[in-house]
Amino acid sequence: MNAQLTLLIELQEIDNRIRTHRGEQSRIPQQLSVLEQRAEENKAGLERTREALANAQKAKRDRDRDLEEGAAKVEKLKARTSEIKNNKEYQAMLKEIETAEQENKKIEDDILKLMENIDAATAEIANAEKKLSEENASIESERKQLEADIAKTEAALKEEEKVRSELAGRIDEGAMSKYRRLSGITGGKIVVEVRGESCSGCFMSFPPRTYVIVKKNESIVTCPNCHRILYFKEMIAPGS
Repeated sequence: MNAQLTLLIELQEIDNRIRTHRGEQSRIPQQLSVLEQRAEENKAGLERTREALANAQKAKRDRDRDLEEGAAKVEKLKARTSEIKNNKEYQAMLKEIETAEQENKKIEDDILKLMENIDAATAEIANAEKKLSEENASIESERKQLEADIAKTEAALKEEEKVRSELAGRIDEGAMSKYRRLSGITGGKIVVEVRGESCSGCFMSFPPRTYVIVKKNESIVTCPNCHRILYFKEMIAPGS
């Protein structure tokens, strides 16, 4: 098989691996970003629960104060009943006391509900803190794995680029120039095999004479349609 053709096929395989490594390099930072977002969302969820607890506690303190003031009001009203001289004023006073006591009962109901909310929020915070701790441990483990993947990918990429540089130096400038030009317009699919009498890159057929020449794998032949470099796979023996 033509030595330059063999080198071009090897070069394309290396470039495909390099492209894969670079794709991994670009994805890993995105994955790290997702981990950071998860951590921030978990933290924000816990903060919202803590804020809800603080609001409930403040509301309870306010209602406790309202109840103290309401109870004091009832006591003052009751103390004034002994000063009343006629039945009409007495009945009006009783009505006012009843209204104040009803308001106090409503405040007591509000306080009970707030206490339930406080208990629920306290329990939720405990669960959220436990979950956050576990999630943070998981995120940290995933982050370390991704950082290890980054190092592994960078090492593999460095080695592939070293091999590529050495290999590219053994390819004729004319063939290398053609390879570089095609690389930008074929998405990395530059050296393609012949299937039947067609190019596997653009799937167009070509003249039988071209097929005969390509089948020998003795020279660099390009597709008349897409200009990709052609080779006949069945002719490649192990170690060629």
